[in-house]
Amino acid sequence: MKQVERKQGLVERAGFRMLGWQIFVHSVRMVFGNLKQVLQITFGPALIATVLIVLLFMASGIPLEFFETDANGLPPGITAGGVLLFIFGLFAVVLITMFWIAVSWHRFILLEEYPRGIFPAFRFDRILAYLGRAILLGLLMGIAWIPAGFILAGLVQSSPVLAIILMVAYAIFLFVCFYRLSIILPAAAIGQPITLGEAWNSTAGAAGAILALIVVAFLFQLLVQLVFTALAIIPVLGILLSVFFGVLVLPMVSVSLFTTMYGVFIEKRELA
Repeated sequence: MKQVERKQGLVERAGFRMLGWQIFVHSVRMVFGNLKQVLQITFGPALIATVLIVLLFMASGIPLEFFETDANGLPPGITAGGVLLFIFGLFAVVLITMFWIAVSWHRFILLEEYPRGIFPAFRFDRILAYLGRAILLGLLMGIAWIPAGFILAGLVQSSPVLAIILMVAYAIFLFVCFYRLSIILPAAAIGQPITLGEAWNSTAGAAGAILALIVVAFLFQLLVQLVFTALAIIPVLGILLSVFFGVLVLPMVSVSLFTTMYGVFIEKRELA
């Protein structure tokens, strides 16, 4: 009887590891199977963001050369307050654009809300909800790292190798926790919010699958970046491919991972 239970446990663990792979494959398939919608959802917001950033540069009077590593001091007529205001505006534009795209993608996949033209619906309430939950996750991960940071700082002097091993192990643990809780993001995007406790409970027992998902996603992004960094030496085509995959495809795959996880763990969808 115990041998049968042990075999069943092994099968279940193997199944969860396969679930991580299935979530990754499904997420990649969603992106490449809906490239028209990917372009519709990303092009318009990116265009608006580009225009706003150019206007920010023009309004602030800050030249591009100011951000070069060898730039010395502030440009004439530019104050430190003006630079901080410009950086805040730049950060806000980039952040809102990213979340506009993410919210639109979640809603397209989960609610079949198709974009029209090159500008997806701008749902400011959902973007704010998404932002709030992203900040919450960031704060939780930061707070969780504080005690480990003190412990590791004490170990560095006596046993640096052990400190590095523990740091990597704890970082992996936090990544798994982040992914388990990340389904609150697509939930906020579609207007059906869930609590952190609900997200945690819904992914109970899936830590192995999520760890496998993180590893596969990391290796995929690393491989793609290496390949297209090498291809960047090819005039025009190499650069276009690098931009297409680095700026468009890879971020959308990352967003799709959260979308698929929400569908699997909350809506109980079957993966094809």
